Amino acid sequence: MASRLLAVAMLSVAAGCQGDEAQDSANMAVAEADAKSGCVTRFDGVTHCPTGAAELKSTEAGISVSGLRDAKSDGVASRFQRAASWSQTTGIHFGDNRGSLNLAARSGDQVVSTLQVSAGREPGSVQVTPNFTGAPGGSSYRMNVYRDGQLQGSTTNPAAQMIIFYNWWDFIRYLVAHADFFQIDIIIWKNGVAQMAEPSNVGACGWRLRADDRDFTVQLADGTTVSGDEVEFIEEIESGHYPYNLFTGIDVNASAKEFTILGETIVAGSK
Repeated sequence: MASRLLAVAMLSVAAGCQGDEAQDSANMAVAEADAKSGCVTRFDGVTHCPTGAAELKSTEAGISVSGLRDAKSDGVASRFQRAASWSQTTGIHFGDNRGSLNLAARSGDQVVSTLQVSAGREPGSVQVTPNFTGAPGGSSYRMNVYRDGQLQGSTTNPAAQMIIFYNWWDFIRYLVAHADFFQIDIIIWKNGVAQMAEPSNVGACGWRLRADDRDFTVQLADGTTVSGDEVEFIEEIESGHYPYNLFTGIDVNASAKEFTILGETIVAGSK
């Protein structure tokens, strides 16, 4: 992504995006076995396998995913070697106001973070719920809102608090969505000024969602309303330490009429 780059280092950090390294080899073995059951390899370093009632087909455009009726079970599992960053561009047609999208980051068999996206109760609104597992009961998180790569507003929210975005659903009912999952070391802003992550927050997990040429509005914790075209959810680190750990997969489940993975990349982590 042009506006921000991530640099990753091997560190001992405060508790955050924790995973079980012992699961890495088992995870890849499962992915290899699944290759006999409808899995495809379309993008370098990533194996995609269907989950639930989903079916995958490699096409010129990317990977077409059909059979997405239940966002709790139907989708596609991306599996790869230990990574520090993941990015996926997806063309989605939800078809109606009942569609939803659920993402889960895994380290082996362990889910380290989730992100749920669905239509809100108010017309044109979208409900987004991030969840991070670095603390008992979940970690609090920081929400950063950007427009054209420039920070518009920021706020800290309790663990698993749902955020409502306005003026977005009519667009994302049929969209090209960009989703990222990453671990933090250094963030370089678009204006070229490098800013170190807070020392206590190095190694935290983060999700990023963005929409091309479309602004949303959202209310911050202090009641201020800001607009932007991109949002980040960054885990707040709790007390305690463990060795820096990476992740090995992303599950993307959806209830959608059409779903095509147009592109997917990972950044390998240090061993």
